[in-house]
Amino acid sequence: MLNENKVKMMTKMAIYEKNEGRKMIKNARYFKGDYIAFGILKTLIATTFAYIIMMVLYALCNAEALVEDFNTLDYGAIGQKAAVYYVIMVVIFGVVSGIVYNYQYEKSRAGLKRYFSRLNKLERFYKSQRKK
Repeated sequence: MLNENKVKMMTKMAIYEKNEGRKMIKNARYFKGDYIAFGILKTLIATTFAYIIMMVLYALCNAEALVEDFNTLDYGAIGQKAAVYYVIMVVIFGVVSGIVYNYQYEKSRAGLKRYFSRLNKLERFYKSQRKK
């Protein structure tokens, strides 16, 4: 005989697993610090590539002016300015990504707590059915 509560619980769990649970269960494999550090590392690598692309695009857009002033440019000052902009960009993106990955991890942990609570409830239900 079908129990309506059991069917509702199993349906909720299946929907959770299919939608957001897959990603959250994947996140559960990591410790919080490792998850955040890995996310920040991915962001910093992507930020570095984005900065390189921006510098190349800037050089291509201003190629004529750069070629005309090739001998008179202060390359040390340009390098320092580019390095400062890179450090500022990396710090900003690193802090923002740390906040975002921390929020994602906490959200996934809360979702997993609800999921495991439902699992425990279902397990207790099955145990009570076996006793009968």
